[in-house]
Amino acid sequence: MESKRQKWLAGNAHVVLDAVVDAIITMDTQGIVQIVNQAAVDLFGYQAHELEGQPITTLMPEPYRSQHMGYVDSYLASAQAKIIGIGRELVGQRKDESTFPIYLAINEVQSAEGVYFVGIIRDLSEHKAAQEMLLKQKDHLAQVGRLSTMGEMTASIAHEINQPLTAISMYAQACIRLIEKGTPNMNIVLEAVRKLNDQSLRAGAIIERVQRFVQNVGGQRELVDLNTVLLDLRYLAVGDARLHGVELVFDLAQPSPKLLCDPIQIQQVALNLIRNAIDAMFEIDCKYGRAIKVVSSVSEKANEKMVEVRVQDCGPGVDEDNAAKLFTAFHTTKRDGMGMGLSICRSIVEEHGGELNFCNNAEFDKNNHGASFYFRIPLGGEYE
Repeated sequence: MESKRQKWLAGNAHVVLDAVVDAIITMDTQGIVQIVNQAAVDLFGYQAHELEGQPITTLMPEPYRSQHMGYVDSYLASAQAKIIGIGRELVGQRKDESTFPIYLAINEVQSAEGVYFVGIIRDLSEHKAAQEMLLKQKDHLAQVGRLSTMGEMTASIAHEINQPLTAISMYAQACIRLIEKGTPNMNIVLEAVRKLNDQSLRAGAIIERVQRFVQNVGGQRELVDLNTVLLDLRYLAVGDARLHGVELVFDLAQPSPKLLCDPIQIQQVALNLIRNAIDAMFEIDCKYGRAIKVVSSVSEKANEKMVEVRVQDCGPGVDEDNAAKLFTAFHTTKRDGMGMGLSICRSIVEEHGGELNFCNNAEFDKNNHGASFYFRIPLGGEYE
């Protein structure tokens, strides 16, 4: 004998279905729609009678339409439902043929009439739009961080560019004097012109890297050589290091790891760590040493190969008061700092599926000074 609850459900099933916020569609083993609720009608733009009796693929664009028919054929042949109980993101198609992102979960229902499937569909349009907006905001924030970094490095970059420009002027003047004397030694003139060309290329390389660093919009990920990305930083960082009497030492993994990343953003993170190291050492007049080591290595974490880039300094280290707030936005230990650098860097690294952290060098050797800031991101290609 049916209970009162079962009777009520039997008589009010459509009322219950129409009250559900998510779209619900039931179909038979052939993929033919049986029942749709009001949310499904509103979502796809069809009337209920236009969908009931039609194949569920009516609501799918290609290639999902063909793929779904393959799942149905596979089920009919083996009675094993390969997508049942597994939610996944797909693309839906409305009556007007416009498409939109959806999340689909399908469950199997056994009844006296046979086997049916119930699909629960959620519109992801707003969620995806919010994700895209957040990504754009992060990219914009990263670009602001790069502009700020270049602004802070103006003096050192100007010094680096001024050196080849001065050399260009000297070689040009030498060529003029030789030519003005009449019947110049062309071998000497040719050598001067070659050196002039070398210095112009050097100045151009610095400017080109600064422009590329600042103008990068973000989001362009590619498979890159990590060593090339890091060594390319020398054009940007060596001037700042030299200006503060600091030496940069690169100790990079061999063979060079491959990363699927936005190379400019990874450079931004490494450059920020290098500049922080320079500032920390300069703050104490480099009394513990003048070398900053940039070290890369490959390790394995939770069965996933990771690349680690570590910047080791000889500064005062990080005290307990600052350790907890180090990656918090607007927290800074610098007199003129904005307090955004490490916060932006952590966001970039996490966006690449990695982590950014630090440790004081004394944790491993009590006689060692300074701190090591490091980031780890997944290996992006075969490590050969």
